[in-house]
Amino acid sequence: MKKSLIIFFFLLFSCTAFAGIARKDKDTFKLIGTSFAYNGKFAWIELNGEDYGWTREGENVGKYRIVKVEMGKVKLELFGRIVELKLLPEDAQKCLICKIYFQV
Repeated sequence: MKKSLIIFFFLLFSCTAFAGIARKDKDTFKLIGTSFAYNGKFAWIELNGEDYGWTREGENVGKYRIVKVEMGKVKLELFGRIVELKLLPEDAQKCLICKIYFQV
């Protein structure tokens, strides 16, 4: 009887201890704006609520690398996987206000 209880509790605790390992964290992106300048192409990206500001093409945003910046689109790479971000129309109005603010 004692042996079966010990085995039962061992199985119960070992199963609950490893239950959280299979959880996958998902990254949330927000493309705030893109810009072209003489010294490079830039993207303003927010990753998991952290604002990275204007980041140049070829640099890292968190663990992702900015591969290509086009007008309103950005391609990011992580371990060979490509993620493409597009600027939403409601965010474009905010970005236009930001560009006017930064050009002054």
